[in-house]
Amino acid sequence: MSNMSVRHTMDRIKGATSSSPIAVFRCNEKDKVNAVFAATVKTRQMIADKDPDFIGIYDASMNFLEIERTLRQNVF
Repeated sequence: MSNMSVRHTMDRIKGATSSSPIAVFRCNEKDKVNAVFAATVKTRQMIADKDPDFIGIYDASMNFLEIERTLRQNVF
């Protein structure tokens, strides 16, 4: 996983396509989230297993204000 700030995560999401979205999970680092490619086998399994830290899957076609609000509500 890749722990990064919400701002850096938003930059990754802005470059993500609907065919290659970014999955975001909570992490224990202050003001950071885990942002990874949603299509990997490991990530897909975590989502299917209903990982309690899963926040959502995002790409550039989505509402950035809503995404950022959601991410900021889920950081420690």
